Amino acid sequence: MKNKIRFILPRLIALTVIVGLASLIMGAIFKLLLVATILFGIGSFAMAKMRRREMRSFKMDKAPVHSGMYSASRTNSAIVPLHKQQRVKNATIVPVY
Repeated sequence: MKNKIRFILPRLIALTVIVGLASLIMGAIFKLLLVATILFGIGSFAMAKMRRREMRSFKMDKAPVHSGMYSASRTNSAIVPLHKQQRVKNATIVPVY
């Protein structure tokens, strides 16, 4: 019995150390990926918010298309096209693959 313990114990200790190091490395990789994902999400959210704010300010600074028509006015008027269509478009069937 004493010989079995002397034979198994060093291998068991080495295996425990190897498994411990492997779990430590896998945990570190998981934490790095988690932090990278969170930072990417925050960056995407910030970029979307800045883009939305920029688009909103662009719409506010835009000049009216023609006189008497402002984006803030709430008058009831007919919708008049600014440019006439040059040619008549026929209905087409577009295949979807």
